[in-house]
Amino acid sequence: MDEFAERYSMSEDPATGEEVAGDAVFPYFLYKSKGTDMTETPLSVSELTKVFRKSFGISSFKAIDSISFEVRKGEILGFLGPNGAGKTTTIKCILGLLSPTSGKARLWGSRPASLSVRRRLGYVPENPDYEDAFSPVEFLSMFAHMRKLPDDRKMHELLLDRVGLKGWESVRIRSFSKGMRQRLSLALALQPVPDLMIMDEPTGGLDPNARKEFRDIILEERDRGASIFLSSHLLSEVETICDRAVILAKGKKVTEGSLDDLLRVEEHYRIEYIDGWKTPEETRNAISVDAGNLQNTIDALRNEDRRIIGIDQEHRTLEDVFLSATGGGRR
Repeated sequence: MDEFAERYSMSEDPATGEEVAGDAVFPYFLYKSKGTDMTETPLSVSELTKVFRKSFGISSFKAIDSISFEVRKGEILGFLGPNGAGKTTTIKCILGLLSPTSGKARLWGSRPASLSVRRRLGYVPENPDYEDAFSPVEFLSMFAHMRKLPDDRKMHELLLDRVGLKGWESVRIRSFSKGMRQRLSLALALQPVPDLMIMDEPTGGLDPNARKEFRDIILEERDRGASIFLSSHLLSEVETICDRAVILAKGKKVTEGSLDDLLRVEEHYRIEYIDGWKTPEETRNAISVDAGNLQNTIDALRNEDRRIIGIDQEHRTLEDVFLSATGGGRR
């Protein structure tokens, strides 16, 4: 973000009193939206349930079952679960694309269908589907009109530059790879300077360098004050950037908490040892002990003529938490 701020220094137009960049075009992705009520919780989900009724011989199916959680101002919430756990159904209810059977989803205390709410949202779908005959700058122009934003080509080009599509502004989308379509999807989500971004597998189809670029933009948006709802299967990504996480399994919320709390374990140590007369290649053993028993265990091993070859403090990963909470990932 600093790079863009340096390239497009801001000043006040003495004639209008409005903020402008050095070339008289203010890059709206640097703009902190004004007049926004930030007192309400950006996203709150309460006892949300969705049942798909029996049809065409298929029995009724409860996709999500009384789940509750919230996304707080200025945080990144990871939304996790195995395939079929109910993540996409939850997102559709949050966006107002599906009506819940019971419970509710509220954005700043309002219904998802509210126009004023939708203007504050940015959405990155898992599989964006765009009209191939359009170019990225044409899409941004069309969305600017719908969102009642300035339709300025320089603004659009700056935004496309930010997401890594510089030089592709006027190329037809039919020639874009999945990763390039994801970049365009991110640009469209960033266009209104959203207070809340809902992202469904945003880095799918991206190479490691592109994933890093996406993560950097997400963190920049969080630092700007936006809230991020991030649904992802990339647990290492969630562990790297999220403040909290919610895990679903079989349509139910099974775990929720800050990353610090979820990854915290009692202080345990792993001791690797071998029989004193053998080589490490012949036999290697390991035991786990808590901190209170560490010294006693070391003394006991030495008294038994065991040779200690390593002592490491054990750490928990988000994958450990995920597999434990979801029963190994099976729905």
